[in-house]
Amino acid sequence: MRYLLSISLFVFLFGQTTFAQSSDNVSTSDTISIEKSNPLEILNPEVLFPFFKQLQSLETKKEGKVRMVQIGDSHIQADFSSVFIKDIFQQKFGNAGLGFIFPHRLVKTNGTSKVNFKSNANFSSSRNVRPADENPIGISGYTISTSNRNAVIEVDIKNEQDYPNSIKIITPNKERFFNVGFANGNRISLEKQTIKAKNHKVKKGETLSSISRKYGVSVDFIKKSNGLKSNKLAIGKSLKVGEEKEIESEVSIPNFDLVDLTFDDKSFSYNSPKAIDEFYLIANESKSDYKLSGLLLENNQSGITFSGIGVNGAKLSDYNQFDMFFDQLQILNPNLIIVSLGTNESFDRLIVADYMVNLQIFVSKVKQTNPNTAILVTTPPPSTLHKRFENTFIAEYTKGIIEFANTNKTFAVFDMYQAFGGENGVKINKQKGFLAKDEVHYTKEGYEQQGKILAEALLNAYQNYISNK
Repeated sequence: MRYLLSISLFVFLFGQTTFAQSSDNVSTSDTISIEKSNPLEILNPEVLFPFFKQLQSLETKKEGKVRMVQIGDSHIQADFSSVFIKDIFQQKFGNAGLGFIFPHRLVKTNGTSKVNFKSNANFSSSRNVRPADENPIGISGYTISTSNRNAVIEVDIKNEQDYPNSIKIITPNKERFFNVGFANGNRISLEKQTIKAKNHKVKKGETLSSISRKYGVSVDFIKKSNGLKSNKLAIGKSLKVGEEKEIESEVSIPNFDLVDLTFDDKSFSYNSPKAIDEFYLIANESKSDYKLSGLLLENNQSGITFSGIGVNGAKLSDYNQFDMFFDQLQILNPNLIIVSLGTNESFDRLIVADYMVNLQIFVSKVKQTNPNTAILVTTPPPSTLHKRFENTFIAEYTKGIIEFANTNKTFAVFDMYQAFGGENGVKINKQKGFLAKDEVHYTKEGYEQQGKILAEALLNAYQNYISNK
């Protein structure tokens, strides 16, 4: 039997009667107006039945874990919309832990706000959008690396409800680059000294060559750093002649109590009977360089883990090029994978036929390594191209996804494009304050709506599954 739930777009977009959900559903009455007779739609919800079966078992028996993963681009990396899906599902079914996390802030990019990362070492990074040959890319879409044999990473979980009992370290090629340790009572300082960028005011008679020799930098560096198109200099002009640097600090390893790790063929694990609020990753002295793909944190409770995996600027093809990404995805043991990609493809003006090929490759690779995982694809929300042109590529991708799903039951679909207004979406979402000024990204409120409306759609489909069993 086919279960379809219809979208009440008119109500959502134009603000008709607000409906307060029953206690079995998560209320979104303060953000989204939904009529009980017209809940949100999931196309091919039968694809999600194995996931719903696990949810029902969790809800009735209060045992086990159900693991959800969302894969996308910048809005997932920054945890803008995924955090709301996580919170809604964990409130209803229980909090089984943070799930997968990655220390984005160690390489000065945005990431989750639920964990603080700090290190005495400087790390470089490679991501699937701009990969480096020496850094294979795994589950996070990033790899961070350092050659500092004294490197220590502090992992500080902010909220008590997120404290893990289980830590899994995921590394490229399954190498043990790090040990796990805890502070043994001594104060651990991972502060690095910051040397500010240098500036130089041009004096009469000075040239780019003379200034570059004075500071030991190249002429090209000075020109690039200051946006100079020629070698001409104006007297009194301030030039940037050096970059800000962080000086690595030394940490005494005896300040840590190291624990034994177990290897389960794909990751290194530590399990504690007590909840962990803070721990340290400590460079394995038997290695000469150190790489990290990410961490999986879970507690001893039954409930939901929700892992957001995103890369700024990422496309389906960026994920597809790395088999390690799909191989490491097995470590999360996902019951549901939500795929939310397409906006960046539209900026490359990728035709719909090529987009669909990349989507099918992605889904096929997921199924090869995670055959029992249910897959939900969300269509990209409305946007413009460079604030000047209508983004018709998004509409074409949406049409292609739905047409494929109607004839091939490989994945379920949630139509975020139509849920946010379709061809009129840019105008509507600007009026509502959901669309950012660049008319590509969304505001905090817009991403919150995306997360909540998707969670609502999934919960409605789940309730429909239970009602029709």
